[in-house]
Amino acid sequence: MTETASLRDYFLLEARHAPRRAPIAAAILGGLCVLGTHAILVRFPPRALHFLERAFDIQGIASVLLINDLMAAYFAPFFVGLAGLLGAIVTAREEGQLEVLLAKPLHARVLLAARVWPILGAAAATGAAVAIATGLSILPYLAPGDMVSAAGALGGGLFLTAFALLLLAMLLPLLVRMRDAFHALLVGSLVWLGPLMPSAVMIYRPDVYEGRVILRSAITMPSLVWHDAAAAWLGPLVLVLVAPLCALFVRIAGRVLERADAR
Repeated sequence: MTETASLRDYFLLEARHAPRRAPIAAAILGGLCVLGTHAILVRFPPRALHFLERAFDIQGIASVLLINDLMAAYFAPFFVGLAGLLGAIVTAREEGQLEVLLAKPLHARVLLAARVWPILGAAAATGAAVAIATGLSILPYLAPGDMVSAAGALGGGLFLTAFALLLLAMLLPLLVRMRDAFHALLVGSLVWLGPLMPSAVMIYRPDVYEGRVILRSAITMPSLVWHDAAAAWLGPLVLVLVAPLCALFVRIAGRVLERADAR
């Protein structure tokens, strides 16, 4: 009972020291970026908007705006989480702080979980805030017969938030072995950029997806716009289901950290 209480107190201590300003600032900035993007894109020449519609196989100004908004819902939670993880793990190891903590009578996996979960939670909250802003801000641009809706925009944002959380969790086993924050930032940025490449191909080499409709729907971001009705319920569901997957990678990273510490 005493040990359980001590662990709870330690988790609460780490949660109190988790970064708060960065997630709040990122959520506000993400919402402002969504509004700013809307103000700029609606002033684009019709030919430019038509090019985007053709490239991403979408129709209407609301769809064009949503494609850009989803980028914010993907960017904000990932880099809020990555910055927090770099500070809690890589920089702490780089400065020798992590070794001091690991010298205490505390399992490495417990230490890691206590430091990581508040960061992942803050990243999830940031992504959810941007997703809500996306769903609300798209309302003035919706027209009868549009292929998108506010519910679908919200669901798409939550789906990408869940995906960003999964990427962060998958990075953990690698981050616990790294001692250079700059290299870790480069690796994290590449991991974030990788899933966007199939969507970029739609602009430069649309012929790649000819006759591959299922593949295109499975690996490109505009799929959340094409399947708006599904995104409305799939996004919240995936955000819930990603939690156990994150827990699995946190546990794996804890084992990796224990083995590294044992050496």
